[in-house]
Amino acid sequence: MATGIVLPVFGELGITIADGTVWLSIGEGLLFGAVCLVFGVWVARFVGLLEADAPAGETLGVGLASGLLVFAAWWGAVASGGRSSFTPVAVGFAIGFGLAFARRRGTAAAERPSAESRPVASEEPARSRSRTDLVVGVVASAVFVVAVALLYGSTLVQSPRAGVQPLEVMDEAYYSILGADLAKTGTEAIYSTSGFDAIQGLPAQTWYHWGEAWLASAAITIFGAAALDARHFMVLPILLLAAAAMTGTLVRRVTGSTSRGAFLFGFLACLFLAPVPFIAGPHFSSWAVGLIFGITLYGLGAVAVLFATYGLVVLGGRHAGWPLPVFAGTATALILPAHIVIALLALIGVGSVSAIRIARSLFTTRRLPTVSLLSRQTFVVTALVVAATVTWGLLTGHGAVSSGPSPGVTPFNATWAETVVIVFLGAGAFLAIAIAWLMARKEATIEADLYLGAAALLAAGAIGWGARLGDYNTFHLFFAGIAVFATPVTAIAVWSIWSRLRVAGHRPLAIVVLVLCGVQLELGAATSIVQLEAFGPHEYAPVPEAILAGIRALPADAKLAYSCQPFEELAPWDARLLGLDAHTGRRVVPMCFEADFFGQLIGGQKSADIPNPLFQWAPQRALYPDANARPSPASVAAFLKANGIDYIYADTMHPNELVPDATLVVTGGTVQVLRIP
Repeated sequence: MATGIVLPVFGELGITIADGTVWLSIGEGLLFGAVCLVFGVWVARFVGLLEADAPAGETLGVGLASGLLVFAAWWGAVASGGRSSFTPVAVGFAIGFGLAFARRRGTAAAERPSAESRPVASEEPARSRSRTDLVVGVVASAVFVVAVALLYGSTLVQSPRAGVQPLEVMDEAYYSILGADLAKTGTEAIYSTSGFDAIQGLPAQTWYHWGEAWLASAAITIFGAAALDARHFMVLPILLLAAAAMTGTLVRRVTGSTSRGAFLFGFLACLFLAPVPFIAGPHFSSWAVGLIFGITLYGLGAVAVLFATYGLVVLGGRHAGWPLPVFAGTATALILPAHIVIALLALIGVGSVSAIRIARSLFTTRRLPTVSLLSRQTFVVTALVVAATVTWGLLTGHGAVSSGPSPGVTPFNATWAETVVIVFLGAGAFLAIAIAWLMARKEATIEADLYLGAAALLAAGAIGWGARLGDYNTFHLFFAGIAVFATPVTAIAVWSIWSRLRVAGHRPLAIVVLVLCGVQLELGAATSIVQLEAFGPHEYAPVPEAILAGIRALPADAKLAYSCQPFEELAPWDARLLGLDAHTGRRVVPMCFEADFFGQLIGGQKSADIPNPLFQWAPQRALYPDANARPSPASVAAFLKANGIDYIYADTMHPNELVPDATLVVTGGTVQVLRIP
């Protein structure tokens, strides 16, 4: 299996490395990341979150995460004209900075160092080592970003070769185009890619994971980057770096370790640690992979969760005052617009721990548990900003789009049960959460709370997915819980067990724990590469570059339709050939009845007579009410013209069955672009 995985990746790597456009995008991404890092380090120190003498890894992680969170919120608020769901968060950050600035001005004289308080000579070597560590960390981070970008270029978004361009899987194209659409319109609508100006019954804007899309839109606007390049070579590698560095920081902070090994272990665990699918099973049984793939799904939401967790860990050691809780509480509230499912899981985790703490305190002391002033202030700010975000979302037309249940898919069916069992049997290192909790349960520390919260949200996520199984996208309830929450908590648990065993004199057993986890990391790296390859261009033959150039030469508002098959399409606004749009900026519209592709993946019946639940909103349904519909060329042409669609894309898998008398515009090999009379 390893050879089959490695050879395609390395074969594509050579093509990616030889592509000058890739290197230009990576260079722009490094510049973008450097600005976010410098700005974020200043921000985190300014509000009192990051200590000046923090280790290099912590400085990099907290600084980069701070910069990305603040920049995404502010960019979204400004670029949307205030219509973004991030606007209340942007205002919260601004208030936090205003309070910090007022505090600094008021205490500037008192904080001015005297001769006695200036650093003594003995402190200079330590500062010199810290600066050296930071420089090394920055260089290593740059190498990491380059390596990840090249990996994504070798799997998800491949470069042209021999005059043809591999066509990306629709999801990779879809997420990229959403970033480009934000740069043009500032509207947070998931169906802008449909090719229709308005779709009746859908909200004006939608709750979605817009954080990474806003960052991509910034890269597109500032650097003029292509949509695919902005997302995969600039934004995702930087987000992954921030998440990995934050995970390493949490492992060190929570376990009280000062070891660089603890940071490195957490860093690698974030990328690759995942349950191992030893048993073949249903579609989702192999979907639990590390954030090296999961960052494509959870983006800025994952970074926000790790950042909020860091805030919980360090707030107890910071100085009182409003700037820090306002900043930390606002950053925590950002989880909601960054990813609504992740926000729900976070609420379950925090709510479960809080309820247990309150019940335990009332039972033992007849009083509510003691909470520090900073923590209380942070919770209040978080609640206020979340409430403001929900309210503002309603005022700006944000709504949720659910596919609805697939017919024949029953809750908690055999497919769900088999998937959950396979994931549990391959959990391996994740079982360390329960073991570490048993070791730490009598200690009133954040460590025990993290274990309890992670277990609670994992259980709730699995049950929630099972209960709403027919609604396809609810799988995120389970798999986001694993990738975003359980993975970093598992890394903490493994290192905590290792440390406790060493202190207790069980060094051989401690080594066994790390070795077994290392094996799982290696297997996780392999399955992650498999998942990346699975989401790379493979469904269709590469498109001649001459065809793409011809499509780009069409009017800027041109749209292309193509014939499709009932089980080919997944959603009216996420077309299989959406990669054409990603490369040309011209909308593509699938023309066929769309059967329920989702249902068969989650235990439903495969039947061309069952419509895709999302197809209820598709304007095409007027022509294709069922799989047997064969509308006349005249009615198809009239529909296309009425919706501003003047062109047809055709190839061997999608012959022109729409308007036979369409005239040829450009041809390349077996691919054609035709104009409707």
